[in-house]
Amino acid sequence: MSIELSNNVLESAKKILLKYPLCNHCLGRLFAKLGHGLGNDDRGYSLKLVLTMELHRIIRNNRDNYKDLLRKLAENGGEPLTKLYEHLYNETISSRECILCKNIISRKYFEELADKAIKAINEYNATSFLIGVSIDRELQLKEIEIASESGLEYSESIKNEIKREAGKIVRDKLGIEPDFNRPDIVVVFDLTGNYDVIVNPVLLLGRYWKTARNISHVVWITRGIRKYPYSIEEFFNEALKEVYDAERVVLHASGREDVDVRMLGTGRPMVLEIKNPRFRLVDYDLLNSLIVSNRVQGEIIGQASRKHIELLKTELSKKSKIYKALIYTSEPISEEKLLYLEEFFTNKVVRQLTPKRILYRKKERLRTRKVYQVKTRYIDQHLFEALIRSDGGLYIKELISGDDGRTTPSFTEILGVNTHCIELDVIGVEVPLLP
Repeated sequence: MSIELSNNVLESAKKILLKYPLCNHCLGRLFAKLGHGLGNDDRGYSLKLVLTMELHRIIRNNRDNYKDLLRKLAENGGEPLTKLYEHLYNETISSRECILCKNIISRKYFEELADKAIKAINEYNATSFLIGVSIDRELQLKEIEIASESGLEYSESIKNEIKREAGKIVRDKLGIEPDFNRPDIVVVFDLTGNYDVIVNPVLLLGRYWKTARNISHVVWITRGIRKYPYSIEEFFNEALKEVYDAERVVLHASGREDVDVRMLGTGRPMVLEIKNPRFRLVDYDLLNSLIVSNRVQGEIIGQASRKHIELLKTELSKKSKIYKALIYTSEPISEEKLLYLEEFFTNKVVRQLTPKRILYRKKERLRTRKVYQVKTRYIDQHLFEALIRSDGGLYIKELISGDDGRTTPSFTEILGVNTHCIELDVIGVEVPLLP
C-alpha cells in the first residue's frame, strides 16, 4: 500500500527511508540547505518525527493495510517510527545500521574528533588549524547515489559535516577560527577517527649574503663524494632547525650564484622553508642573531607565502642584477679600450649557448639576455675591474671570456684579447622582495 504525502520534503524523506537505513545525521544531511540554524541531526530527527505524525494520522484507522510499509520505514529510520510501529502493532522492532556512517556520527563523535585535533594543535604549538576528512571511494559513491534521489541541491557531504562540526568545537574550546587559506596544521580524519597531521611549514621572507667563496647553494654531492665542504642551506639548517624543533630548513632563492662567487651588496632575496616545525612563533630579532657568521649571513624581515617562492623562481630570478668582476687580459690593454667596451655594452643583447663548463649537467640551448651597462676601472695593462648590470640568468664568466665563441658578443671579442674572470661578486639584485 502506498501513501502520497502532500509535503515534497516529507515525500522525499519517506521514499529514501523505504530504500535506505539512515541515522538522523545522514538523513538530515540530504536536506542540509533547508532550515537555517539547524544541525543535521535535528533535521533528520524532525523529518522522522513529522513523518511519524503524518503516517499516524493516515493509518490509525486502517492499520492492517499499512503494517509492512510502516515496518520498513521503522527498520530503516529508527525512532520515533519504531515506537509508532510498536504502539500500533504491539510488536518489538529493531532498527538497521545506517548504510552510510554505520551509526558512528553523533555529537559525542564530533567531540572525540575535536579533542584529538586539539591534542595535535597543542603538540605543534599551532595558532591556526583546519580539519580535513578522508573517506573511501565506495562511501562517496553511495552518498552521491542516495543524495541524487532527494535532489542534490539540498544536500551536503558527510565530509563537510564532520569538518564543520568538529571544527566548531575546536574553535570554541581554543578560541581560534579555522584557517581555510594557510593553517599551521591540518588534522585529517578518516571515518573511524584515525587521523594524520599535516604540518604546514613556516615560511620566512628575507635575504642572504655569502661573504666567502667555495660555498655551494645546497649540499653538492657527485658520485657519492661531497664536492664542497659547506653550503648556504646547511648554514640556515644548522642555525634554525633546533630553534623550531623542525625536520629541516630548505632555502629558496632568487637564482643562485656560482660556488666561487660571493653574494654581497644588497643580498639575494630568499624564503626559508621550515619543514615540520613543532614551534612556530620565534622572535625575528632572535632569528637574525642566529644567522650571522663570517661566511654566510641572513636577515629575516617577515612571513612569506607560497606566492613569494613562486615569484623567486620566476619573476625575480629574471630581474636585473649587478656584478663586480676582476678581469685578467692575456695581452696589454689601454684605458681607451675599456671606454670603448663600456660604450659597446650599453643595452646590448647577448646570445649564449649553454656554457661548456656545465654541459655535463644541462642541455644545450640558446639563451638571450641583455647587458644594460658596463663600468670599468683600469688597474694595470693586464688587469681591470668591471661593474656589469644585466638581466638575471646571464652567464657573466662567459660574457667575459666568450667561451670559445659560444657567447657573443663578449669582452674577449670586443677587446680583441683573451679575457678571463679571476673573481666575481654579485652586489645587487633588482626589485627587492617585499612582504
